Amino acid sequence: MKIIHATIALVLFSALVMCQQNDDGNTSKPLSVEATQGGATLRVSATHSQILVGETLQIVVAVDRPANTSVTMPQLQKNLGDFQVNSHSALAKDPAFPDRMGEQITLVPFEKGERIVPGFEVKLQDESGKQSSLTSPPLTISVQSRLDGPFDPTKFRDIKGVVGMPLETQWAWIIGLCVLVAVFGIGAYRWWFHAPVVPVNIEQPHERALREFNELALRELPHKGLILDFYVLLSDTVRRYVEGRFGISAPEQTTKEFLAAARHHPQIIEDHQRLLASFLRAADMVKYAAQRPGPTECEHGLDAARGFVRESAPTTNQQAHEPQSSFTQEARS
Repeated sequence: MKIIHATIALVLFSALVMCQQNDDGNTSKPLSVEATQGGATLRVSATHSQILVGETLQIVVAVDRPANTSVTMPQLQKNLGDFQVNSHSALAKDPAFPDRMGEQITLVPFEKGERIVPGFEVKLQDESGKQSSLTSPPLTISVQSRLDGPFDPTKFRDIKGVVGMPLETQWAWIIGLCVLVAVFGIGAYRWWFHAPVVPVNIEQPHERALREFNELALRELPHKGLILDFYVLLSDTVRRYVEGRFGISAPEQTTKEFLAAARHHPQIIEDHQRLLASFLRAADMVKYAAQRPGPTECEHGLDAARGFVRESAPTTNQQAHEPQSSFTQEARS
């Protein structure tokens, strides 16, 4: 009976020590910094201020903005300062903060010491077209080594000597290895010379634009009062399509410069030039002249953008026999 009691006490003590060790690795306090400008607030928070090498660190970047203010989140690279970006996703919508935008980022450090998470910069554009930016202060994270104490080479045992192996066992290993190599060789030969060629499906500019139009329609931004956000995303999609389809650097040019380049492009016919000019000028009135059309007008603008992409996309034998859309017929009339 004493042996049983001692065993139970030892198990409970070991579990207590393990729980304490696990708690010690996760009891570091969270960090949070913020920056405020023009009614917008940028908050960056980290789940822990102290982690181990190779552990994940959750970062939340959230922006609280005034109504009718467009926000552009920072573009993340493979590495962020001393950390590797493991994954990132959009922050879930909070009904209590309908105007909040943000991202959740998972970082992983691989070097110990005081490591810096650089500040995040977001760009803002209000309903009058004025642009500004917010940059958060950097975060300092203490990254601890997984090895306890300094390195002690005496704790490692030396390499043992050569172990003899009977000749019969050696032959068995040699024959088994030869059979294994033959099986892998035959499989590699059959795969290399008989594997079917799988075509790579590359998304064309018009396919990408139509997909982004459908995704934008599902978000129902006009019904939520986000008219400016809707037209910013819609015009960006049209400009990216024109750049990929006709080779015009639309995202880097103003509307006036872009339309001047389109008039001299041999592949953009006059009807398409008029349609594009009408759409981009309407979008500029929303972005820079503070016009706020209703949801029905926004849907007409989305249909107009779809019609332009479909009419100016590369034609195929199947598309050549399809009737013209009402979008082109109305424009030509």
